[in-house]
Amino acid sequence: MTCEVGPCGGLTPLGKVQDKVYKCRIRIKEFFSDFDKLRCGFISQGQFKAGLDMAGFKLNAQELEGLTQQYANPEDQEKRVCYRNFVEDVDCVFGKKNLERTPQEAVAREPEGLVDYERFTGMPRKHIGEEKETKLYDLLERIAYNCRTKRITVKPFFDDASKNMKKKVNHVTPIQFKQAVKCHVAPYLSPEEVDILVEKFSCSESNLVNYVAFATFVDPPPEDF
Repeated sequence: MTCEVGPCGGLTPLGKVQDKVYKCRIRIKEFFSDFDKLRCGFISQGQFKAGLDMAGFKLNAQELEGLTQQYANPEDQEKRVCYRNFVEDVDCVFGKKNLERTPQEAVAREPEGLVDYERFTGMPRKHIGEEKETKLYDLLERIAYNCRTKRITVKPFFDDASKNMKKKVNHVTPIQFKQAVKCHVAPYLSPEEVDILVEKFSCSESNLVNYVAFATFVDPPPEDF
């Protein structure tokens, strides 16, 4: 359950893809399967590179070409890429396949540095300025009070929008976040106040909003029965 490392200790191009796929929970296969109309497992080199680009992987030209040639079929006249092998190698970072056949096999725990375990339960570390930070906590208290008194759970309002989010699970676009807040969660907030929420809970690298972390601070606690 580790990312591929090169001889010098740094991540290989495959390792960089594995790292981002694991952290962002990217469904990598979906970026290639549409190109494979015949479901043969092969796509052109151009389509393979396009799929990586659509998935948001920032590889330089040399890394991109090396990864493409690594999975190109040498026996194929067009040197098409076997993306299924690539997907299997990438997804192995989530764990060993076919463990149901050997249920007692010991499996290594994911590396501590690979995942931020508080990414969906803690306040984002990004600082947005003293004035906005002060306003943020006031906003969260107001929304949480409203949710508590009206018995509103905000997370389901975002879940449907996130189902089609290929690049990052439990995230939505800023527009989707603003629409849900305005229509269902807190229609009384001003556009400027909603912008503060977006700025705080958005991911710097993808500009997507972590709505699960937001919901952690405003959803009422579950009732005891």
